Amino acid sequence: MLNKTTSRREFLKNSGQVALGLSLIPNSLLQVANPPSSNRREGLVKDPVIRSGLVSAIHQNLIPAASQRFYPGHFRISADGRAYGNDTTWPGLDSWQMAGAYLLIGRTQLVLDYFRFVRASQRKDGNIPFAIFNGDTRPGGFLSGLNYPDDVYQYAPLEREGVPDSALAIRKWIGLFVHWQPLAEPLGTLGATCYLLTASEIFEATRDKEWLRDNISSVDRAARYLLTKIHTDGLVYGTGFYTELPPRRGCDGISQCYLVHAYRKLSELYRALGSRDEAHFWSHAADHLTDAFIKAFWRTDHFGEYLHFERGLVDSHGLSDTNFAAIAFGLADHWHREKLWPKLVQAREFWLGNVPTQTVTKPFTYEDWEDTEPVNLPIEHGNDAAAMGRAYYLEALACIKMHDKARLLECTRLVCKAAENGYWRERYHPQKDGTVKPAGAAKYCEYPAVLTRIVLGNESLFSK
Repeated sequence: MLNKTTSRREFLKNSGQVALGLSLIPNSLLQVANPPSSNRREGLVKDPVIRSGLVSAIHQNLIPAASQRFYPGHFRISADGRAYGNDTTWPGLDSWQMAGAYLLIGRTQLVLDYFRFVRASQRKDGNIPFAIFNGDTRPGGFLSGLNYPDDVYQYAPLEREGVPDSALAIRKWIGLFVHWQPLAEPLGTLGATCYLLTASEIFEATRDKEWLRDNISSVDRAARYLLTKIHTDGLVYGTGFYTELPPRRGCDGISQCYLVHAYRKLSELYRALGSRDEAHFWSHAADHLTDAFIKAFWRTDHFGEYLHFERGLVDSHGLSDTNFAAIAFGLADHWHREKLWPKLVQAREFWLGNVPTQTVTKPFTYEDWEDTEPVNLPIEHGNDAAAMGRAYYLEALACIKMHDKARLLECTRLVCKAAENGYWRERYHPQKDGTVKPAGAAKYCEYPAVLTRIVLGNESLFSK
């Protein structure tokens, strides 16, 4: 049974072993693992702590997770498959984070096959599930939102060499679109937004216009589904983008920032295809959402956390990850950044216990009214007020946007030092004495994925 310190999906664990050798690691990564003593080419990681962390992230976590046992392109979101399910897929956040990392280490076909599988789960309204389970899974508990049998679908993989025979079997699957908190509806925009971002990153890696033409209609449908979540005030509803408890019921600041980012990326995809009208449409949608976000969330020298559906802007938990997201994705202009960045870099509470990055700087100030519906499941009410890879990712992107290389290197070193024997936990809960307590899934691949994204996606910043 789950308890307060285990992952909410630990009950899905299955045993499984996978043998993947060094042959799967590109030569550039082998060079990182054994760097030459001098005259290193640009792109090799200089800092020994970060270099060691990167090698662990890839070799001990990402590579073993790519078992492809259940379909070509399948990877688990814990290194050994013992948490979060050995046969599950998480298009909402987890798998998108990992897909981007796999592209950076040369596993392009893996990601293309993953995308094909997720596309098959898309509903007629364009939405993408934030989780996918085997077709025998039934509603209940954390999976009470499953719409069985309506959301069951059958997937026939393409033939692929080098995958287990089990990967080529035709199977039934079911997508999870509705959260176990139906009133608050956390993760309501997560699957579709991450789907857009995955498509964008595939095209950035491949520049394959034929692939893009084949998939753009599906991506557009997901984007148009997200338009239905935008209300008359111009903001996107659907509650916590990547947080469940606290649910941030109403308009999560993170949701606004990520959707602006996704719409801008979709505009770029259409521009690459020469579709100027569509490119303008999605660029305008991003600008409109940006304006609504600034109007609703800006507070003199920082952004609020979320807009509660009854009580308005919530800004009582210190500084939040919304601020990093606004900078990272360009919603904050130069004027905002000049006021905001000094406050963020002085807030050491983001790094409690020397583990970046907490979602808020005052995590013990959440009130009962912020849990908007009864939660009769074994999970802490402040479970996601914690340090997590998703918040570190936003902070690192914000550092890059602000050209703050010193802070980028410092927070990345701390992330690498947080690993124990080459593995990271899902989250690190703050303690009142200023320390953190590792919690959630062990050998969880979020920190490894975002660490790989940040370092290999910005090699020049880590090589000098």
